[in-house]
Amino acid sequence: MKIVICKHMNIFDGIKMPKTIYEVDSEINGKISVVEIGSTRKLYVDGMTQSVNWDSPNASKQVWGRLVENLHDQQPDLVKVMVLGLGGGSMQHLMAKKFPGIHITSVEIDKTMVEVAKKYFALDDIKDHRIIVADALKVIAVPEEFGIPPQSFQAVVVDIYCGQKYPDLGTSGNFFAGVKNLVVPGGLVVFNRLYLEHHQEQVNLFIDSLEGVFSSVKSVIIARRTNSDNVIVFCRV
Repeated sequence: MKIVICKHMNIFDGIKMPKTIYEVDSEINGKISVVEIGSTRKLYVDGMTQSVNWDSPNASKQVWGRLVENLHDQQPDLVKVMVLGLGGGSMQHLMAKKFPGIHITSVEIDKTMVEVAKKYFALDDIKDHRIIVADALKVIAVPEEFGIPPQSFQAVVVDIYCGQKYPDLGTSGNFFAGVKNLVVPGGLVVFNRLYLEHHQEQVNLFIDSLEGVFSSVKSVIIARRTNSDNVIVFCRV
């Protein structure tokens, strides 16, 4: 008689569990964590996903990829762009892939974040990418101190977060005027905002304020897998 031995299968067999591969405390962002799940590497700040590796299977479907796709639809000839905020560089990687020959200037206040992006998210692989480690608000206020003349870019993307916290860009209009000064006529200023329920009233007021500054304003809701959304606001100069 032949005896067949059956191995009991665990319901978790084949499921790859998240693994934290790096953590560091930043004076600006607090705890920064890098977590791997299969072929995806994520960067977390304050429990919020700030970046994924650009070659993750789902990167193009998430907010960074969707923003780049929408940007390509509206500005297909983009060759010079400034991005305020870096994280792990997901958006910058995807821009470099979508717009061959593009020149990217990124502004990031947190040097620890830049170091993490270089070590774990291949930031140095992006060609023609200048990184300015400074407060984005200062760069916009006095761009000449950083060697940036007026109308240097076809688009400026404002993607500044510290976890869920969005910076106070002021109500005087100085920030908006400064950003517009860096964009060529007909170019774009793009804002990425979290659109969770407790953010929506504030974000709606923010969008209303933009309509008084730019020639046209278009909003695109990007739904995430969880119960959260982002709203991308495209403002034509």
